[in-house]
Amino acid sequence: MDQAQIIAFDWHRLWIGDLTPWFMLEVCFRTAVMFVWLLLMIRVIGKRGVGQFSVLELSIVVALGSAAGDPMFYADVPLLHAMLVVSLVVLMQRGLAWWIIRSEQVETFLEGTPIELIRDGVLDLAALSQARLSLEDVFENLRQAGIR
Repeated sequence: MDQAQIIAFDWHRLWIGDLTPWFMLEVCFRTAVMFVWLLLMIRVIGKRGVGQFSVLELSIVVALGSAAGDPMFYADVPLLHAMLVVSLVVLMQRGLAWWIIRSEQVETFLEGTPIELIRDGVLDLAALSQARLSLEDVFENLRQAGIR
């Protein structure tokens, strides 16, 4: 659509768009296909909980969401292309996970090094600053672990 022809707050364009109402049914189908494909691919990735995601795994989840979202409602993005992208991202993640297991240098580069925040019940404020965490973050994690 030409920018000069766009009318602000055109309710039909805002809610339905310029495509046929049948495309809404196609959007439902596309969404269902991508949802099922993502479930299968996430199952391949593993069972780690969201709270345990590393930065690498979180970035992969964001990439998967981005790759899966476009074909759900863009008519010009074929499902097979998106499924290929999602599959490749998952395969690359599996390859990186294998590499991380076999190389401590790769693990350190991608995952970082752990920082000891508490030793013998004493909070290390310098380490807290280095980890860029607040006292509230630490206390919240301690409460969740059942430590008072």
